[in-house]
Amino acid sequence: MQISVKTDYALLALLDLASQLSREPVRTADIARRQKIPRKFLELILAGLKSAGFVESRRARRAVICWRASPGL
Repeated sequence: MQISVKTDYALLALLDLASQLSREPVRTADIARRQKIPRKFLELILAGLKSAGFVESRRARRAVICWRASPGL
């Protein structure tokens, strides 16, 4: 069975968030850099994960969106 690139990137992003021990918000650019995912594509993926309730977001300084896994996941 083959999964789409979008699904693969979504799983990588969720695993990246889950691996953050501090549970502090993580910048989109940091996830993109660590997982080698194009930032704009990752932003679309994270927006979908937010709609589904898997991640939460908040605006930080300089209009950067920070992400963290939703509580209880």
